[in-house]
Amino acid sequence: MIKNYLLKILDIDSDGNTTAKIIDKKLRNTEVFIPYNKQNPVIKIGDTVSSLIKYKKKKIVNIKILKKIYAPKSFFAQVNEISSKFIKIKKLFSEKNDYYFIKNDHSHENLKVGDILKANEEFKSNIKNLKTCKLERIYKGFNSNNFFPMLEINELNIIDTFPTEVIKEVEKIDTSNLDNRSDLTNLAIITIDGDDAKDFDDAVFVEKYKSDKWKVIVSIADVSHYVKENSNLDTHSKERGNSIYFPNFVIPMLPEKLSNDLCSLKENKLRLTLSVEIILDSEGNKLSHKFFKSTIKSAKRFTYNDVNNLIKTKFKNNKSLNDNILLNVKNLYQVYKKLKNKSSTRGALALKVSDTKILFDKKGKPLEVQKSKQLESHQIIEELMILANECAAEELQKHSSDNPYRIHERPKPEKILSLINCIGSPYDKLLKNNNITGNLFNKIIEQSSNSKDFIKINELILRAQSQARYHNENKGHFGLSLKNYVHFTSPIRRYSDLIVHRKLTQILENNKINQAYKNNLNDTCTHISSTERKAVIAERNTIDRYIALIYSSKNDQTFSGEVISVKSFGIFVKFDNHKSEGFIPKRLLPKDHYLFNEKKEFLKGKSNFFKIGMSLLVNIKETDILKGKILLEYCKHL
Repeated sequence: MIKNYLLKILDIDSDGNTTAKIIDKKLRNTEVFIPYNKQNPVIKIGDTVSSLIKYKKKKIVNIKILKKIYAPKSFFAQVNEISSKFIKIKKLFSEKNDYYFIKNDHSHENLKVGDILKANEEFKSNIKNLKTCKLERIYKGFNSNNFFPMLEINELNIIDTFPTEVIKEVEKIDTSNLDNRSDLTNLAIITIDGDDAKDFDDAVFVEKYKSDKWKVIVSIADVSHYVKENSNLDTHSKERGNSIYFPNFVIPMLPEKLSNDLCSLKENKLRLTLSVEIILDSEGNKLSHKFFKSTIKSAKRFTYNDVNNLIKTKFKNNKSLNDNILLNVKNLYQVYKKLKNKSSTRGALALKVSDTKILFDKKGKPLEVQKSKQLESHQIIEELMILANECAAEELQKHSSDNPYRIHERPKPEKILSLINCIGSPYDKLLKNNNITGNLFNKIIEQSSNSKDFIKINELILRAQSQARYHNENKGHFGLSLKNYVHFTSPIRRYSDLIVHRKLTQILENNKINQAYKNNLNDTCTHISSTERKAVIAERNTIDRYIALIYSSKNDQTFSGEVISVKSFGIFVKFDNHKSEGFIPKRLLPKDHYLFNEKKEFLKGKSNFFKIGMSLLVNIKETDILKGKILLEYCKHL
């Protein structure tokens, strides 16, 4: 059976594989996977296309994209004026006086001047000499400063509200049933998170064990106790796949009653957890692990900065901390150093990656772009979570080989070849003459750490990596240099972790895993990998828009920058201490007859030469806030 459907393109991965949503009321939010096919027309995320879908026994066996089609254009606008007959709106972020009119049927009495809304342009205006549109949705509480995430929510069809049946289900959750659990409420267990975090997944505790060993306890919010399999809440959480963290707000995977309250490991609140007790020897080698259900009360909610300040002062107590809590932080730091050494020895990738953070004023206006370096306190939690995740993978593998593994495959040969061509001497020889391992990459990073090429080399090695994803077959994790790895530590914000929790609970209760998971795990892994990519795209694009908005007031300012990518049509440059990225098209480079070397990624003219790693002086020519793009103009080489 073959049917014709309209599809909305949601995601296109690095290999050209496409995830799309079927536009049909009977098939609400049904997503389909379309493998790359060079015969398909060129498409982009957000396109609407017509397709032929072939079914066999009610299962999709083939999808052919026919063509892009016209669809009514939706746009975002701000209410400019309200009269008894019309609502006058201005297209958001448009430099022109781009006004539209909506017939006021008085069904939106709470609408105010300044409110943000989404409208649909009418193909033919029903009012003479005026552009008219239909109102689709009103976004209360948003303004032109904090609205950027909604552009991605619209573009990528991200679900940002919870259905009524899910909310009702959450309201009826029984909080009295505590099961048979180990009582850990007497431990000085702590959480360490970001300043603005509200969903605390994990709490950690370390103590000396039998004089020469360490006992590590990682307790994770027992989300599976509240989110029952195949409930409305579970089905909706699976559909979302993960939480999405925008610079100024979060779209949670679970309703806030769970994500920010019942499941969040708040300070001094009794919470249900799934814990793992890990015994390490004096060198940090794992001797054993044991999973169990537990109750905890977080003794202290630390921020990363709090813990880092304690490390800097060598754990000097200003008498505001309980001695047991301080001892726990000291022990955590001692164990972290041993685990970090183990990670380095086995060849876990040590790339220097910094996060981009947008700073806002009290009114929500973006003020500044900030690059945040990873603190030692971040690494403490990172190493402990990796250890707990590895234990979860080993425990699951004892009972089943079919699990939602977090896999990161070795770099593809073509990416290694591209890296060799671009990285330059002497590192190209190291890559040619040695087996590609994490340790080899780390050696190159270490050798280049004090050179002017360090940022370039770090960027090139990062570009060579495969994309981490979920898969029901264990293919190992190259980046962490681990054979077995799953995600266990963040079930509030990742559906994969919720699956792992359910499997571990089955092992604890029945000493076996329900084989029903095996039937659809592959599809689930594909789906949650897709929702994760969608979240990354949405978060990155939103940050890019805020960056473009911040730099839009800095037109004609000059910045030093570094070339990070060279294409036949121009060069990409990181500028302003690598806070931002912009593009210089070939037309804005010095006039010359340029030849592009694709293998080594450089542009060469008769008088000018551009390659990755070069330092330039650039200025901002223009910004496109809606697209999150910054156009740069070349000034000179540095």
